[in-house]
Amino acid sequence: MSIFDNPEQLRALQNLLNPCQRRRGGIDCSSSEDEDESMVVHKLNPGGIGPPKTGSAPGKTKSKKKANPYITPLVEEEKKQPETLEQWQEQQEREDNDILESRKTPEYTMTYRQAVGTEDVFLQMGNRTGSSASCEDLVLEISLPDEEMSADKMQLDLQETELDLRTCLYRLRLPLPHPVDVDRCRAKYDNEMKKLQLLLRLKRELDFVNF
Repeated sequence: MSIFDNPEQLRALQNLLNPCQRRRGGIDCSSSEDEDESMVVHKLNPGGIGPPKTGSAPGKTKSKKKANPYITPLVEEEKKQPETLEQWQEQQEREDNDILESRKTPEYTMTYRQAVGTEDVFLQMGNRTGSSASCEDLVLEISLPDEEMSADKMQLDLQETELDLRTCLYRLRLPLPHPVDVDRCRAKYDNEMKKLQLLLRLKRELDFVNF
């Protein structure tokens, strides 16, 4: 025997789920205010647990997640606008050169490197882990096949968050994943392999905790 065979059981179930709804003589006399107070809609869901916030209906409370200051933001920060006329001209020249650029983009690889000592390998006295957070350097290797220009004639502009390499055949303008200490970075060019290796010293906010 099914519950749908007995209308009295269906009516009892309706009164249990919605006690504010009143029926008189088979006519529904419930108002819109009674429907807003329905237990099914607002009281019998996980969102209705706890005291409701002021100015919001029960069951419709939404909590705003707080931003975690220790993670890398997914949204890129806005670039600082130039303040002087000379800076505006330099920025315009760089944008025009990027539009008219016809040189190829070289292939490159990025790897993290740790300065591991004896106390880290055998005694494990430091706070280092196997993650990239415990790495001091970022090794950037750029392949420049068929490049005849010598290393002293290549143009390399390294900033805290960006790298710009220009040769006869290649042009690489690369945003860096982390800020770097420009004064502590090194470059080495292998003329036989046609490969430029950059050793970039990272400068992150929480390095004093990870090392």
